[in-house]
Amino acid sequence: MLLRGLAARRLIVPPPRAQLFVRSLSSRKKPKKPVRVPELCSAERLAKALKLPLPSLLEQAEALGEPVADAGSLVSAELMELLAGEAGVPLNVATVDSFRRPPPSADERARLPARPPVVALMGHVDHGKTSMLDAFRGSQLAAAEAGGITQAISAFTVDAGTPSAITFLDTPGHELFAGMRARGARSTDVLLLVVALDAGVQATTREAIAYAKDAGLPMVVAANKYDREGREAAVKKLSAQLVQAGVLLEEMGGDVPLVPCSATKGLHLDDVRDALLLQAELLDLRAEEKGQAEGVVLEAFTQKGLGTLATVLVQRGELKVGQNVAVGTTGGKVRLMHDEQGGSLRVAGPSTAVRLAGLRELPRAGDELLVLPSEAEVREVTDMRAMAERIAREAAALAAAALAAAEEAEAAPAAAEEEPKKRVSKRRRRGGRDAADVLDPLAAKQVPALLKADSHGALEAAVEGLAHFPNNRVELKLVSSAVGALSEADVQLAHSVGAHLVSFNAPLPPKVNALAEQLGVGVVVNDVIYELVDGVKEVLEEAIEPVIEEHERGNVEVLQTFTLTLNTKDRKAGMVKRTQVAGGRVTVGEARTRHKARVLRGDEVLYDGKIVSLRHFKETVASVKKGSECGVILHNFGDAAEGDRISFYEEVPRKPHLYEELTEAELKLRAAQEDEG
Repeated sequence: MLLRGLAARRLIVPPPRAQLFVRSLSSRKKPKKPVRVPELCSAERLAKALKLPLPSLLEQAEALGEPVADAGSLVSAELMELLAGEAGVPLNVATVDSFRRPPPSADERARLPARPPVVALMGHVDHGKTSMLDAFRGSQLAAAEAGGITQAISAFTVDAGTPSAITFLDTPGHELFAGMRARGARSTDVLLLVVALDAGVQATTREAIAYAKDAGLPMVVAANKYDREGREAAVKKLSAQLVQAGVLLEEMGGDVPLVPCSATKGLHLDDVRDALLLQAELLDLRAEEKGQAEGVVLEAFTQKGLGTLATVLVQRGELKVGQNVAVGTTGGKVRLMHDEQGGSLRVAGPSTAVRLAGLRELPRAGDELLVLPSEAEVREVTDMRAMAERIAREAAALAAAALAAAEEAEAAPAAAEEEPKKRVSKRRRRGGRDAADVLDPLAAKQVPALLKADSHGALEAAVEGLAHFPNNRVELKLVSSAVGALSEADVQLAHSVGAHLVSFNAPLPPKVNALAEQLGVGVVVNDVIYELVDGVKEVLEEAIEPVIEEHERGNVEVLQTFTLTLNTKDRKAGMVKRTQVAGGRVTVGEARTRHKARVLRGDEVLYDGKIVSLRHFKETVASVKKGSECGVILHNFGDAAEGDRISFYEEVPRKPHLYEELTEAELKLRAAQEDEG
């Protein structure tokens, strides 16, 4: 028993002090790992990072004196630090984005392999750009173009894999595709300006010259259609026009070669290519063939079965199928790549244009493509970019609203002073008001439309083309504009808001067309930009309300007035028991009962309305001609006097055209409607 008690006592002997110290150290909590959040962080994302319920985080923010509106609202960096401190979590606020690699140094660049030049073809409509490209690559693209004009950026490589390889970007020449041409200029090394000798320098030609100057691009001028008669004189004339446009040609001591050629006949096209390759040699174009790719989006669209497709020009590194890419505010994984002929590619190097699939959403033309290590990083970068754009838009909207409010406040005193001037007597007028009294006519009638196109560039051109209509009579209102084919949902939306559907170069599925016909929704579909604009113009002109015009038909000078006492059975509508008859002579034109009448005493209008009866002696007649005497009975009016003038006029409806200015009568009518409202 004694031994057993001693053993029990040994078990409860306190441990040495060293053991206690070690145990106390091990029982201490390890420091928490810092939580990484982006500098643009929503309340919802911060709550997840701090492992706090969202309502609790919002309550804490309000308690700290910086309330956050909702889950999607941004949290300032200072508030994030305070909230993290309250939660006892270290915070690492990081800048989230991805940028192009810095350019190589001169020594590094000298060791890089040469790359093919990227050449943008520019010029006016029908000057032969696509025909020249066809001649270079042995294709028939020009014959297949809708309306005979290029309407999208097309990218092709000629003699790929050889020292004479050139990548061409065929840009649209129509005036509405200015945005595409600008992007083409920014993405290229050399500009090939195609000018037809029989047409010379046009507005689009000057625009292309300005692009080349702004971007610092070397330029080669191809004087096309050199196979026509009078070519030598035409070349001299073109040279003078180019010099006048600010182009210094080689023959005049400048650095821009002018090469006469014919795309359809194949004349001197080798000289054009030699001039381009010489410019490229002078530029000493080089790029990394390995490493993560960088590029730029030339065009983007959707295709059934493939989803979002983007035409991308690779500028550095190599783009591979399966890589994760960030493209502007969207991204994804490259699922497949095709060359310009539809052939499958696994890898694309510098100066190669490819069509790729795999992006979550449509990128914008001109967006940069960057390869990133992981899908998570792509999503984080693109989400932050989208949030930054949203913040910028909201800030711009707030600034615009503040500016408008300031301008309105500044203009309020002046508007208050002008308001009494807008009120005039309805009796003191000659068919209405003076034009000076019309200050703020009512807005034009709006014609809503939903616009769809097959690509961002086509959508941009369509929006530009539809923005040039005048809005004094009717105004085109784009309810929405998007890339893709028309859908049944588009038809339903158009039906609900009374809109037309407008589709540029995008298909109209039979089911969608049938639903549109069933619901009575108008559809304008075309794959040629100027024909699309004409189709919308017809819709706008149909929506214009007819204008009622007054045509004076005759005048009666009142010589004497009589009073008829009529029984009830003898009275017509507008007559009273003692009805006045204004007797007079027709001095101008003809008086008819189907006309309307206006009684004028000097400049004052006493009556404006219907004619009840017209009499010639004792006979009721339908008309009285110039020089004849007559008696006029007006509807519920008996205040005519000797010397008054009765003007007979006819109201004739007329349909004005879209570009016709508002008449003075229309302005007066709108102002009268505004005052009544």
